Amino acid sequence: MGWGFVGQATGKGLATNKKNKIFVYDKQRTSPLTLKQVVEKSEFIFICVPTPMHSDYSGMSMVIVDDVAGQVAGFAKGTDKVVIVKSTVLPGTTVKYQKLYPKINFAMNPEFLTQNNANKDFLNPTRTVIGASNKRVAIRIKELYQTILPKSQPYFIVGTTEAEITKYMSNLILGSKVLLANEFYTLSKKVGAKYEEIKEAVEADPRIGTHLGVPGPDKDFGFGGACFPKDMIGILGFAKKSGVDVSALQAIWDKNLKIRKNRDWEHMSSAFRPKI
Repeated sequence: MGWGFVGQATGKGLATNKKNKIFVYDKQRTSPLTLKQVVEKSEFIFICVPTPMHSDYSGMSMVIVDDVAGQVAGFAKGTDKVVIVKSTVLPGTTVKYQKLYPKINFAMNPEFLTQNNANKDFLNPTRTVIGASNKRVAIRIKELYQTILPKSQPYFIVGTTEAEITKYMSNLILGSKVLLANEFYTLSKKVGAKYEEIKEAVEADPRIGTHLGVPGPDKDFGFGGACFPKDMIGILGFAKKSGVDVSALQAIWDKNLKIRKNRDWEHMSSAFRPKI
């Protein structure tokens, strides 16, 4: 469900094994099949729809994914099909779906794709995280991935909420790393130090890793794109509602808004949804 960069990477990746038959439905595109037909023909249904920010930056809208999950559950009722959420959703979302639709096999399988190399990333993942409350369902998903991924592929079978938070933590650590690099770039420039030399020495530590270049590949400061800003806003809004202090993340986001010239995420068609 959904044929954006995540849906396309998933569909095209699974199709590399000719035994896997792929059926596509996207409400925003011309689809040869209806949603009902796609669900009926499929054993595994991947939900890859947008979870945009509220236009006032107060959090993430779950309207689209909630609607799709409900429709799919209606068509999958009474079957042993597996409904896999790949969209980035707030912690507890998949548990909510399982409670709303108890006769449906729900799972959470976060994606860790880069937008520019999504197809390649899908077939060469650093890890595959499968969140499921039912071990049998988790094994079925793992066996599906084993039809296309190397035998050495690491799998992490966890709970659904753990899988949801894994996605957020991964992206926000990467975003935070970008901001820290920007801070040291500014400091180095102020005292006349050569940041490139510092960066190379720091990146030699495997605990830190690479991608400390400033400015970034887009020649701008801070982070932008379709994922990091949306995920930051999503977790900030969720934490506020949950009464959890994440002031360190808030400071990172505030600084990003201050130094980022091109707020490219604001110009993406599916970036925002009015708050209801």
